[in-house]
Amino acid sequence: MESRTYCTIVTILLLILIINTISSQESEKKGRPNQGLVFRLSEQDVILPITAIEWGYPDRWSFTSRYIHGFHKEKKRRMWDHNLGVFLSPGLSGGRLGIGYLGIYSPASLREFALFSELRGILLRTWGNPLSVNPNETFWGAELKICISWLLNASVGYYLPIKNSTKNTDSFLGFHVGIGI
Repeated sequence: MESRTYCTIVTILLLILIINTISSQESEKKGRPNQGLVFRLSEQDVILPITAIEWGYPDRWSFTSRYIHGFHKEKKRRMWDHNLGVFLSPGLSGGRLGIGYLGIYSPASLREFALFSELRGILLRTWGNPLSVNPNETFWGAELKICISWLLNASVGYYLPIKNSTKNTDSFLGFHVGIGI
């Protein structure tokens, strides 16, 4: 199967999974039981297998899966919700693993609006054909991610090479844009 066909099939499947995950979150907000691809481990812990599809530098197309731990035990609507998140983003030319703080701002006056922000430490590994970076390199760094109304997201990160690399690689500024959280 040629690369373009493979990428198209993977993209369509990931879009279906994201839509399923988002609809599962919406049904949970409306008091319906869990459906689809949302795995609730406890009242505070949830695994979301597919939460975003992103395009970025240097790893090109990727999707994101995440584990979220909520610090609040009682379930009620708050203006600020504080969480711990662990995420994995495998992609065509690299992958990221991260852990960090997730803040969700959702004012009571705007029921359908939420601003999702995340500050996280990152481990990035490249492979294949990454943009402007050598393949098979490992970096560590930090990212800031913003998502508006659980749909559009953007992140920027600063990455430093791990010094056991045999290639002369500099630090760089990366970015990602996509749909989902």
